[in-house]
Amino acid sequence: MKGVLLFAFNNGVTDYFEMAVRTTRRINQYLNLPVTVITDSNTELSKYDNLFDNIITTESDTSNTKDKQVWINKGRHNAYLFSPYDETLVLDTDYLVNSDTLLKPFELYDDFMCHNYVDYILNNPQQEKVSETFINTAWATVIYFKKTNRTKQIFDCMEMVQNNYLHYVN
Repeated sequence: MKGVLLFAFNNGVTDYFEMAVRTTRRINQYLNLPVTVITDSNTELSKYDNLFDNIITTESDTSNTKDKQVWINKGRHNAYLFSPYDETLVLDTDYLVNSDTLLKPFELYDDFMCHNYVDYILNNPQQEKVSETFINTAWATVIYFKKTNRTKQIFDCMEMVQNNYLHYVN
């Protein structure tokens, strides 16, 4: 079974769950795939029961900040664990699905794909790295994976890096 997984944790500034609602409508329009959303118990879910195929609630990690605001962006390593699908497309909730192009990874042999390069529209900064001596950043904006032993190891590695982030930055 193929499907899409969205992580939608609101903070005091941004309503990521509402973004997930809008993204799911576009997924339905262009991809026609089931959608599972991961959120926390602070999210009002009752009016969206019919929109998502699955809603999974979990505790959010609020220890991360960006621009002096709580930024709940940890936990992507749980995508393998939470996904009810054999083949999963993980999308940021603010990713605009405007065509069926995201169906292409399901046709390929690879069991794990993500972007390792980004083009900025307004400027072109150098490729981001975790630190000056570390590997280039891989982007979690769009991830495709099949449930295999290899992808399980990739997600386990993601968890290890997240849990030991200060070590890797240093």
